[in-house]
Amino acid sequence: MTSLSQYRKFSIWAMVAMAISLLLSFAALWNTLLTGAVKHEGWVILFVLLVFVAGVLLFYIAYKSSDEESLGLEKKKAYESGKVEILKELEKRNQEEKTEQKVEQEDIDNTVTRILSGIKTTRSSKIGNKILTNLAKNMGFVQGIFYINDAAHEQYRVEGEYALTGQKPAPFRKGEGLAGQVAESKTPIILYDIPEQYFKIASGLGSAKPRFLLLFPVIFENECNAVIELAAFIKPDDTTGKILQKLSAELGTIVHTSFAA
Repeated sequence: MTSLSQYRKFSIWAMVAMAISLLLSFAALWNTLLTGAVKHEGWVILFVLLVFVAGVLLFYIAYKSSDEESLGLEKKKAYESGKVEILKELEKRNQEEKTEQKVEQEDIDNTVTRILSGIKTTRSSKIGNKILTNLAKNMGFVQGIFYINDAAHEQYRVEGEYALTGQKPAPFRKGEGLAGQVAESKTPIILYDIPEQYFKIASGLGSAKPRFLLLFPVIFENECNAVIELAAFIKPDDTTGKILQKLSAELGTIVHTSFAA
């Protein structure tokens, strides 16, 4: 790699040569002025001075650019300045993300509170219907089924429904069907392509088929004591999943207490 000091020496020699050339030019111009062969002497002198000034500026730029130490300091200053700006931008984005997360968490907490409101005082025979009604009201679900764990018969049976138009589903055991898989794995399932025959919503305005299906467990002491099945027209987002995840534990205690009484 060529050393910058070589360019520094070259710029100095170039400046010396330009100064000598300028002196010779002024001498020739002065001699010509004395003979009276040049017209508009002022413009000629101005042009020569402008050329000289431009040369000085070019020399200064070349001289400074070839100074390794100075150039290193400038690079360091530029790097430090850029690093500070990047850190400020990252901090700004971090604060914005924290604010968004805080707002999202507050929305989740408020939604869960509204859903749970009034459920604790509901009789066990109606608690499934109440849970589904509150879920539909606050989260826009159009149909739902609540399955309770019938430990005596080792199966889950329907204990609540919302806008169910067809026949009630038969009881199932852990591992049987989608709801049985949720009960066994204690993990939610979301379907984005519901079979045509699976659900159908009917009302006075007509009928339609939901596009999305959610099933999530209701957990108490690491056991699935209920499964909730919900249908929706709108695609569930991450916030919906977080709400249902929090409800999974919150409802577990309520459902256990209600059916144990």
